[in-house]
Amino acid sequence: MKQWQAEETGFDKRFYTIDNGGKNRAINRALDLTKAQYFMILDSDDLLTDDAVEQIISAFDEIRDKHIIGISKKRGDLNRKPLKQTYNIPNSIGYVECSNLERTHYGLDVDMAEVFYTEKLNRYRFPVWQGENFTPEEVIWNRIALDGYKLRWYNQVVYLCEYQQGGLSDSTWRLLRDNPMGYAMMYRQRIIISKKMCEKRYNAAQMVALSLLGGHLAYALKAISYDFLLYVSIPMGIVIACRRWFQFKRLS
Repeated sequence: MKQWQAEETGFDKRFYTIDNGGKNRAINRALDLTKAQYFMILDSDDLLTDDAVEQIISAFDEIRDKHIIGISKKRGDLNRKPLKQTYNIPNSIGYVECSNLERTHYGLDVDMAEVFYTEKLNRYRFPVWQGENFTPEEVIWNRIALDGYKLRWYNQVVYLCEYQQGGLSDSTWRLLRDNPMGYAMMYRQRIIISKKMCEKRYNAAQMVALSLLGGHLAYALKAISYDFLLYVSIPMGIVIACRRWFQFKRLS
């Protein structure tokens, strides 16, 4: 790392280490430290294409709308093949503007490579719970959407990674087990976003279950106190919590 920092690359490179507090705390710390105009999250085992920076800067140079908080390009495998083959992005202009809540309409329901205006993203810090290291990024992206901000989504691949297909892996279950309140926040937010009462009750039950497992049942009860109809989710949440407890016990 020191050798790389010493190399002449035409841009500043700063490397920091922090106590292991998870990705969310690292992102918050990076927002404290960065002096850059744009902010992108890149996992340690992934990489960018050779023209990624050029493409990203060019895309930002075209933006004039103050309600655009950033841009997003596609992720692909190591051969630059997109993670998903069907996107509803018009080829005529090469991008679409929508919020995180609208992205599924355009076939963007897959991991993408978002880049934000640092100044705007700084208003949205990742919440952290004592003893936990992870909160789903969805919590922040949806909060941004609820405030009326959109991203401009592009067709080009700039982010390369090894993508694992399939259902919930052991690592995903461990994240859920080790960070119940982070996920409880996600389900609480989904209650607000959901349109149908059946969806609201499902999300409320999941939130109750995870709040129980996280030792913060009061968090869930406060969240559903505004709607008596959601109280029927409490018994279901208790059942789910018991089931999750047995599922987590089976993890190595």
